[in-house]
Amino acid sequence: MKSSDFVKMGFKNLWRRKLRTILTVMGVVIGTFSIVIMMSLGIAMTEGYKKQLSEWGSLTKIEVNRYNFIYNEDTGMGTSEEKKLDDTVVETISNIAHVRAVTPILNVSANLKSGKYQTYITIYGIDPDTIKYFDFPEVEEGQLLSNDNPTALLFGKNSYHFYNPKATSWRYNEESPVDLMNDKVKITFDDTWGETTPKYDKLNVAGILQESNSETGYSVYGNIEQVKKWYKEKQKNNTHSSSGKNSEFSYESIWVSVEDIKYVKDVQDQIKAMGYGCYSLADSLDSMQETSNMLQLILGGIGAVSLLVSAIGIANTMIMSIYERTKEIGVMKVLGCLVTDIRKLFLFEASIIGFLGGIFGIGFSYLISFILNKYAPQIGDALGMGTGYDISVIPLWLALAAVCFAIAIGVISGFYPAKRATKISALEAMRAAE
Repeated sequence: MKSSDFVKMGFKNLWRRKLRTILTVMGVVIGTFSIVIMMSLGIAMTEGYKKQLSEWGSLTKIEVNRYNFIYNEDTGMGTSEEKKLDDTVVETISNIAHVRAVTPILNVSANLKSGKYQTYITIYGIDPDTIKYFDFPEVEEGQLLSNDNPTALLFGKNSYHFYNPKATSWRYNEESPVDLMNDKVKITFDDTWGETTPKYDKLNVAGILQESNSETGYSVYGNIEQVKKWYKEKQKNNTHSSSGKNSEFSYESIWVSVEDIKYVKDVQDQIKAMGYGCYSLADSLDSMQETSNMLQLILGGIGAVSLLVSAIGIANTMIMSIYERTKEIGVMKVLGCLVTDIRKLFLFEASIIGFLGGIFGIGFSYLISFILNKYAPQIGDALGMGTGYDISVIPLWLALAAVCFAIAIGVISGFYPAKRATKISALEAMRAAE
């Protein structure tokens, strides 16, 4: 029997009993819709976690610190071991596979003054060539740091708040009275608290970043080499420093940018093996994803029950079809139709039911997903949840997997009826039809 004959006979038989076929297809539609929508809620939750964390910082960024917590299983207690972070460590980490950028971080405090206003800031030294790898926001005014202008500083939008120290009242959220880019601003690193007259220098501003909820929005950045000079000079002149000018130099931390989030854990493990503590937002994402995966499993299981019911419906439809088409099966055998052809015909009809149910189920799922996302703010408010993200996400792989799964359910459900049809005797079929 030709493939075209399978198609013609299959659609003809299904259309001949169109009401039963439509009801069976509707069962698959409901089953497909249920499992897709349920899983889309869990996927949306994971995507929401990623977007929320990405607002706090880069998911591919690892922060290495000097302190490594060591847990003793025998005593049930832990100790913190401090190790030096220097250029040798930076070089070692940069040679780890899938690491695309590394920069040491060193901070130094300073005081800014403009007329009667002043503010205190902390400057974080960073390698200007690596900024593009750490998801810094766009520049609102000016430009990013560069090696050509080492003393220039890059300000986050919320990193400075000038105030009048002589004012009787002042609100933190008030708009800054000083324009860094245009007003005359001075800077000093002298914090000897009145023992000497501070030496002020003209502030050199490279640019101001756009508004951001991440740490970059609340920080000031400078060229690491220049910050290192300021830091050493300040340590030398600061008589109150407990570290002293002869203390061994160490960076505060090291930032590591990884090529892809899937490599973050592996890179972290290698850094921890070196005896350093490290942290990334991906750590938080892992725990969130565990919760999301568990929710997807539960929701997917609920949807799978509906698809199981639809599978029973397909099997029932095909078995009833055998009883009604006993004579047809007998005639096919008398005419010399192969047993495998009869089996293929019934499996084809079952797969068509699964395919149609899967396609319409996906279409219905996208419609419901669109409605849910359109009214997500209202739903989020009602449930006391965040309203900034979609609550239903159906990726392409889920849609394709759902259709394939529906077809597979159809074929599996039709396997027993197809096998039963092949065992019908041609002589008995002809006698039953008389």
